[in-house]
Amino acid sequence: MKNSTFIKSLLVTLFVALGVFALTSALRPNYIGTRAGKADENYIRSENCLTCHEEKYKSWSHTYHSKMTQEASPTSVTGDFEKNNTFEYLGVKTKMERRGSEFFMSFEYPDGKKESNKIYRTVGSRRMQQYVTRQNGQYTRLPIAFDLVNGRWMSLNGSFFYPDGDNFSQHRSTWDLNCVFCHNVKAQPNYNRQTQLANTEVAEIGIACGACHGAGAEHALMAGSPAIRAQWVLDEKADRKITFPPKLDTDKSMMVCAHCHGQRVPNPPERINEIMGKGDPFDAGEDLSTFFTPVQRDTHIGDYSFAARFWDNGSPRLTAFEYQALTRSACFLKGKPGNRINCLSCHTMHEGDPKGQLTEEKRTNQACTQCHQEFKTPDALKIHTKHSTDSAGSSCYACHMPQVVYGVMSFHPTHDITVPRPELTAAQAVPNACNQCHIDRSVNWAIAQTKGLWPEKYKNSQTNSDAQFDEAEGVRQLFVGDALTRAMAANALSEHSAPDFYLPFLSQAFAAENYPIVRFFAANGMAAAHWNLPKPDYLAGENQRNTVLAAWQARIESSGQLSAKQRADKLRLKRKDVDLEVGE
Repeated sequence: MKNSTFIKSLLVTLFVALGVFALTSALRPNYIGTRAGKADENYIRSENCLTCHEEKYKSWSHTYHSKMTQEASPTSVTGDFEKNNTFEYLGVKTKMERRGSEFFMSFEYPDGKKESNKIYRTVGSRRMQQYVTRQNGQYTRLPIAFDLVNGRWMSLNGSFFYPDGDNFSQHRSTWDLNCVFCHNVKAQPNYNRQTQLANTEVAEIGIACGACHGAGAEHALMAGSPAIRAQWVLDEKADRKITFPPKLDTDKSMMVCAHCHGQRVPNPPERINEIMGKGDPFDAGEDLSTFFTPVQRDTHIGDYSFAARFWDNGSPRLTAFEYQALTRSACFLKGKPGNRINCLSCHTMHEGDPKGQLTEEKRTNQACTQCHQEFKTPDALKIHTKHSTDSAGSSCYACHMPQVVYGVMSFHPTHDITVPRPELTAAQAVPNACNQCHIDRSVNWAIAQTKGLWPEKYKNSQTNSDAQFDEAEGVRQLFVGDALTRAMAANALSEHSAPDFYLPFLSQAFAAENYPIVRFFAANGMAAAHWNLPKPDYLAGENQRNTVLAAWQARIESSGQLSAKQRADKLRLKRKDVDLEVGE
């Protein structure tokens, strides 16, 4: 009798368990076959990951990646469309308006022509927000953006490296064929060469889960099974059918980031037809080099050269080339393939400050001493750097990753991890870490200092006989360098020297500068002196700029102003001012 009852009870339990299993299996979503035949087949959206990965979803949603591209709405639009909502540039009057939950940007041209554009999407949410409309059925990036740092409207002519001109729409561009590839998941322009029109699709707008983890349909289906989830808990090596960058070998892991942070050209070049047609073929976890070749200084597309995006020694001078920079570093080259430094050595998507994706400890020397442990103690660090341990001279970043890379109206640490070489500045116009801090000292001074402090390492270094290298390096760069070098110098002068030293030079630079982006950094430096004078507007017309500048120059000691002008005029004679044009 007891056995009979037990068997009945067991059968009922099994029946109920099977019923629950069948019910949960029937209810769990099945994404297999999503967009079958498309480049993003089996990709799912970030909200589909939320059920199991609530904390990861939350941390991702706080990043700037998640807000890189957004549908225009009252929550996504951060530009001022209601109060500070007019802007005039090159005679074109721009007005921004909010109408209910919709946003519009209108242009009135000098000839009386008017143009009104509804804003459909936004690009960017940290330093600058750009706006996308639809024209001719194509998503088009408009030439006016909002500067989120300074809280003002601006022309994109003032963000890229182009000289003053009269083309208001110079940076109006087709979103479908440009921004779409790095600012979204699995871009598919569906470009028709006959009509020369795109019909763009993406797995998800913005830089979302699929960008780093690949197609998630099979993983999501498996995760709906309690039995499979239990197996995953018990067996860390179980195949979860998803790409997890920390579990990849370090080179493949870095390629996930390099897909956007390593500007590239199709491999082979003819693959461009597939990319512009069917879509981007790369999936996270694959070998990126199968599909793309990183852009280098000697890369050409037809007659177009990418050389201006690199310093003369081949080191990148723009953001979005971090992959090229890191892979030329000794830290990478001396490591074991598949088990060496990569992006995740310092950065993390789901922890730390969204500004840089760094934890607090990785903002310090701990980022480097996790490998270079011989420099962890203060005494060892001081012997190594010959600087006080609490000074910038003992910062690994300041010495080995100086801020010589431009990106979105700011300068960033290079990812080309190097030993400071002041002589390269004289030989190849490559900035050196010593003079990026000691901006008021000359290159020859830095060469002599390195020889004195580290005689063995720098025994072959020689000072340069050209008198320009006896000038304060920040001043020399500001007047001799090309536009990017001048912008970098204006930024560094105000960060690493006193107003009494830099103001005469920045005012001279602002007055005669024909690149708006260089004037931007000069004006920021002048405003940093806190003289309670109007900040010069780098995008204003020449007469308006000169009027404001006159007030500044009246406050600067006349002898300092005269000396600065004489030195600037002399140094400008050395300038080889190629028409540097660096956009996207």
